[in-house]
Amino acid sequence: MIYYTEHARARMILRDITEEMVKGALLNPDRVGIGYDGKSLVFKKFNKGIVKIVFKNKKNSQIIVSVIWEIIKK
Repeated sequence: MIYYTEHARARMILRDITEEMVKGALLNPDRVGIGYDGKSLVFKKFNKGIVKIVFKNKKNSQIIVSVIWEIIKK
């Protein structure tokens, strides 16, 4: 089950990131990592760029903390 914080929902609207994009990133990430305070990170490339999902695992659920368009360094 996926739960979204109010902050994550607000960022999704602001950044035009859909629930389908978040689910796709969680199910089939291009890259994974560990963020601040032990939060999990997944990265997924889409046509617009790379989305970074910040979340916490809790039992059989993920709590989405934030979603961000990752800056691609050239």
